[in-house]
Order: sequence, then C-alpha cells, then structure tokens
Amino acid sequence: MKNYTCLLKEIADIRTGYSFRTKIQPDFTGNTLVVQLKELSEKNIIDVSTAVKIDMSDISENYLLQKGDLVFRSRGMDSTAAIMNMDADNVILSAPFQRIRISRPLEIIPEYLLWYINSKEAQTYFTANKTGTSVSMISTAVLADLPVVVPPLETQKKIIEINTLALKEFELQEELIKKKRLLTETVLLNVIRP
Repeated sequence: MKNYTCLLKEIADIRTGYSFRTKIQPDFTGNTLVVQLKELSEKNIIDVSTAVKIDMSDISENYLLQKGDLVFRSRGMDSTAAIMNMDADNVILSAPFQRIRISRPLEIIPEYLLWYINSKEAQTYFTANKTGTSVSMISTAVLADLPVVVPPLETQKKIIEINTLALKEFELQEELIKKKRLLTETVLLNVIRP
C-alpha cells in the first residue's frame, strides 16, 4: 500500500464539545468529568486528574471521550491536538474544543494523526485558514477539510516511534540544561562566599 491523501472528514468523525449554558458547577459526588483547556498538557496528552466533576444525566455519546480520541484546540493561537490515551468512563469534552474520532482504524493510528495535525504541514494549513480578529478560530468545516497524508501502517508506527524518541531526547536536553544552570550558579555562589 502506498501513501494516499484524503480529507480528515473521510477518516474521522468530528464533533464539537458540549456547550454549557452556565458556568460549570463542580459536584464532588458527580458522575461526569469535564475536559477543559487545563486538562490538555504541554505534551499533548489529556490529563483527567485535574478535570472538574459534575452531575450530568442523559449524556449524549457524541460528547463522551474514548481512548484514542483527539481533542483539537479550535480557538486561540494554538491550533494543535491532544490525545486521550487512557480508558475513562463518563468523560465529556467542553466547547469550543472539537473531538476527532478515527472512523477507519484499520488505516490510521490515532498517535500518527496526532503527530500529523501538530506537524508543520497541518499547522501551515490552519494558519492560512484561521478566522476572527480578536480571537483566531478554526471552524469545524476547515478542520474537516484538512488534507491528511496517510502512509502504510508500518510507516505510521515508525513515525510515532521516532517522534516519541525525539520528544524524550528534547526533555532530557532541557533537564540537562536546568542542571547545568544550577551547577553553574552553585559554583559561582561558592566563589563569592567568604
């Protein structure tokens, strides 16, 4: 199988998060966790440990997140996605985020799609198609029409593996820089101490 290009809407179901009509009221005995901006980590992983718990009945399946779903940041300067990489019950997505659920799992891996949406190629497309003056926005239609290059599954797995290693290397380099900075400061402070 060779690479092919398709629109995101041809390989995924895209839904806008639940629009709360009032401010979200936490309920510690509630049955539902709400994913908001603070749950989307810098590593583009959804962390439900900080999610607000609410009491909500009759939740539509359209708003529930599943393992492998992507959450797209549709407003603001950052038009990237994060992934739900764990199983969780009754976790809903709030608006204005958009949920991307792969509809052709035999052809595309969620982690590959995450990498692709966050890649320079997709980001160039989003930058060219943003609307709004005070707050930039990517509409559902623009997201749905994102051209996605879909390589064979083996190639997708290699891309995911290389990207994971590159991110780990970057984290280690940042940690090393912090330690060098601390060591340098400690040595310099020892120089000025009596």
